[in-house]
Amino acid sequence: MLRLVIAVLVLTSLAAPGLPLSVELVVTKKVELRGPLEDLVTFGLLKEMTCDSRGHIFSPSNRKYGDAINAIVRFTDDAASYRTFSIDELKYLEDGTITDFDLEPNGDLYVLARQVLKYSPQTVPVEFGRTFIVHYDQDGMVRSQVQLKMNTDNFRPTGLAVLKNHEYLVVGRQQISEGKTFMTAQIFEANGNLSTKLGLNRDGTKTSNSGAARSTRVFNPIAIKANGFVYVMRGTTNELIYVLSETGSLLKTIQLKPDSLEFDSPQIIGNDLIVDEHSPLSKETDAGVEVRSGPQRRSFPVFSLETGEIILEYYWHEETLGLVCYAPGSLTFIGQDLATNPSGWAIFEARPAGPDRRKPPGTGD
Repeated sequence: MLRLVIAVLVLTSLAAPGLPLSVELVVTKKVELRGPLEDLVTFGLLKEMTCDSRGHIFSPSNRKYGDAINAIVRFTDDAASYRTFSIDELKYLEDGTITDFDLEPNGDLYVLARQVLKYSPQTVPVEFGRTFIVHYDQDGMVRSQVQLKMNTDNFRPTGLAVLKNHEYLVVGRQQISEGKTFMTAQIFEANGNLSTKLGLNRDGTKTSNSGAARSTRVFNPIAIKANGFVYVMRGTTNELIYVLSETGSLLKTIQLKPDSLEFDSPQIIGNDLIVDEHSPLSKETDAGVEVRSGPQRRSFPVFSLETGEIILEYYWHEETLGLVCYAPGSLTFIGQDLATNPSGWAIFEARPAGPDRRKPPGTGD
């Protein structure tokens, strides 16, 4: 059975005077994942995966033979050990799904989880009940399960950030109408009571470049904590980035450039935002068939959060790898290793190619 892969890419820091550079990545090392861990790791969330300063990787994990996400898996970057943070034993969440998670500096984990009342024949959650914040300590023990007093009649919760004083910021969208998406942020007290509701784009924003998108990240807002702020965004430069304080007050907005670029897996460190850019959908893709003459180029532009402009672009032709996290001089990816048969999971290290393969963005493959 085909499975996806993990990759860790170690890069050399690059100076880019003048025009931003387009830098090709080269794989230098691979560590395979084996045993139960291979079956636990999966795509599925807005943030997909993330890493911490201790060398751990955090991944969503699907309930077996279903589309719902029932756990977050933490494993070491050498794949030697792992731990699961599961909702399966919790009241109302035995058949529930995790929508997002937030990792705290001390290693505690918070998940945004929803009770599922009905599944489709394809085991996709289609009807939801109660919404909870579940707090785990770093050993995987449940410290609390708080039900949010949330009205979800016209609100789809998709992102979570834990604020100061243990308040919870939940971001999401209202129903998409007339090609526009309406984003809302709600702040809940530690006991689950609603404290504040923020309409971030009251007039709505163009949802996507077309009627289809390569992932739900384009539609569903997320919240990323970095630099003492909370950055709320969708996977499109059509939408502003809304910068909130650690207490949930809207401070400013950032406009990314160019317009109409769609992406997923955003990661922030310092003043850099790196994303996994979506290539445009072709007519063949829109029709449900994709015809290619070879591996497709994958681009990972780095935006300045001060100017909103692209300052650097990494790329390669490993189509099956998706971005996990970003740090100075290093990138972490997830994807499928097509070099093995059958394909399996692995951890990769890579570096930028030599200076002869560095050029301004958009000047060729």
